[in-house]
Amino acid sequence: MGTLELRNKWKEAIISVDDRFLRMIDALHESYKKEDDFFDEIPPQIQELLKESREEIKKGEFSTHEEVMNRVKEKYNIS
Repeated sequence: MGTLELRNKWKEAIISVDDRFLRMIDALHESYKKEDDFFDEIPPQIQELLKESREEIKKGEFSTHEEVMNRVKEKYNIS
């Protein structure tokens, strides 16, 4: 079902639902509207670091978990 069909379905259904259901849908809608993106809540310095990291990953400038673990094992003589 496409978006248009879904909208039309709910426009018709909203007329016939009971008060309890209508209030539940309203609460769901309010909750959905208030959903924050955690990124906006972190400090600007951290946001910038995350943006830089994302760009580095896009360029292939990163280490895999396995590579990091191998370096740590070599550095600390762990077998």
